[in-house]
Amino acid sequence: MTRPQPPGAAACDAGAYELIPSAPPGPGYRLVGSDGGVFGLGSAEFEGSLPGLGVHVNNIKGIVPTPDGAGYWLFGSDGGVFGFGDATYQGSLPGEGVHVNNVVGVAASGTGYVVVDNNGGVSAFGTPGFGGLPGTGIRVTDIVGIAATPDGGGYWIVGADGAVFGFGDANFAGSLPGLSVHVNNVTGIVSTPDGQGYWLVAADGGISAFGDAGFFGSVPGVGVHVNNVVGIDPTPSGAGYWLAGSDGGIFAFGDAGFAGSLPGLGVHVANIVGIA
Repeated sequence: MTRPQPPGAAACDAGAYELIPSAPPGPGYRLVGSDGGVFGLGSAEFEGSLPGLGVHVNNIKGIVPTPDGAGYWLFGSDGGVFGFGDATYQGSLPGEGVHVNNVVGVAASGTGYVVVDNNGGVSAFGTPGFGGLPGTGIRVTDIVGIAATPDGGGYWIVGADGAVFGFGDANFAGSLPGLSVHVNNVTGIVSTPDGQGYWLVAADGGISAFGDAGFFGSVPGVGVHVNNVVGIDPTPSGAGYWLAGSDGGIFAFGDAGFAGSLPGLGVHVANIVGIA
């Protein structure tokens, strides 16, 4: 059964499960594909998916869990937002009549979420906004992600070159250009539990830790050569993290317990875009 939502949104009370391996309480994470298909691995519960609602898209960019982990939002490159479980719909760009195709990230913040596009423009729904790059006069087109501070009082924006921009109470703790590191393959950013640091992840699985973010390993560091890492998810303790590849492969570091992967289950895809 579904409940009506404003344009650009969908929610699910119940639906067909795509995949939930049986597992006792323990490590768990969710993966999302560009079609909005969601895979729950380990203890991560499945709350619904776009194919399960009969929604057919190919522009989903990622998945963002609610603070208690009992739901998640999916978001599209057009700024459409889809809520499942206890993820309450707070609005979307299509719902406001805004037509774009360059949204690259969403972060849960307070009671809502903030959306960022590739030029660093930020739209806030159900939560305060603290500005974006266009308002500061900075012109870029390579922004790839956003991460909110734990208290919802700010957020960081990151570019493919590892440049980091902080807004609100998001303290700047460093960046790759600031270290004279020259790359163009950063794919995401996540905050440490106390908001005093952050990790950047690159397509090759390289990890850059800033502030109080600990370094617990990387894919190149274990001699694995890939170019398809799409996201990073920290453990609740901040003493580890999972990385996900576009094939649903999982790399676990620190205290991040391995709870399975799509290749390990015999599931063959190439469209995974996020992990949470």
